[in-house]
Amino acid sequence: MTSGRPLVSIVTPSLNQGRFLREALESVRAQTYEPVEHIVVDGGSTDDTLEILESSEGVAWVSEPDRGQSHALNKGFAAARGEVLGWLNADDHYLPEAVAEGVRALAETGAGLVYGDVTRVDGYGVNPRRIRSRPTWDLWTELNAGCGIYSPSVFFTREALEAVGELDESLHLTMDYDLWLRIGKRFPVRHVDAVWAVQRLHDDAKTVSQYDEFWPERLKVSRRHGGRLVSPLLIRRYVRPPAAQRVIGRAVSGAYALARKRPEKGG
Repeated sequence: MTSGRPLVSIVTPSLNQGRFLREALESVRAQTYEPVEHIVVDGGSTDDTLEILESSEGVAWVSEPDRGQSHALNKGFAAARGEVLGWLNADDHYLPEAVAEGVRALAETGAGLVYGDVTRVDGYGVNPRRIRSRPTWDLWTELNAGCGIYSPSVFFTREALEAVGELDESLHLTMDYDLWLRIGKRFPVRHVDAVWAVQRLHDDAKTVSQYDEFWPERLKVSRRHGGRLVSPLLIRRYVRPPAAQRVIGRAVSGAYALARKRPEKGG
């Protein structure tokens, strides 16, 4: 990043999330950090989203049909001018110090991506509980145990995004996991012990409404990037008791270790 205060661009993909969107917009406006630009890429909502966007100052937005969330985010990041980028879904919102702390962490650590924790609430904004992200970034763990990072608590550099390329538009549920892995292979990634965002789980959220579809896409991404054929991610899917998971996990790890010690077959 250049010296001074870098511009931060926040991209929000949206589709019929009007009942939550205003809070997301206000949370970006309430940031203690400047300068921030906010870009909303709406997929052609039919609720009150457009009325909210038209009445909101300081927000750049477009509303048109798209090919899904990954495509919307790619459009937003392509239009963004900032050196630092964030991704805030329309049903989530930031805490006031999020951007300032994210920019500071990127500058102090030299990382390409930093992430914090989230507070998770239900569709009515109640029953809050802190959800901790993975406390230390480790590529092996991220590959084999699944995504331990929550997108509303992430900030990354434009340099990192341009180096690894845009979001994979063939992914509709785990495009964030894929991007974090690609960045983590080429740039330092650091966790910050702070809550940066509120993540909302409600009946229409993908995490809830498409829960069963996450698994095959998550496994696909893990293996695409070199995750084990039999990984902790796979074991947890099919083995429920924690004690059994540990036993099987140790056995699998031992088998992998033994396989590495075996000499390759000669010609």
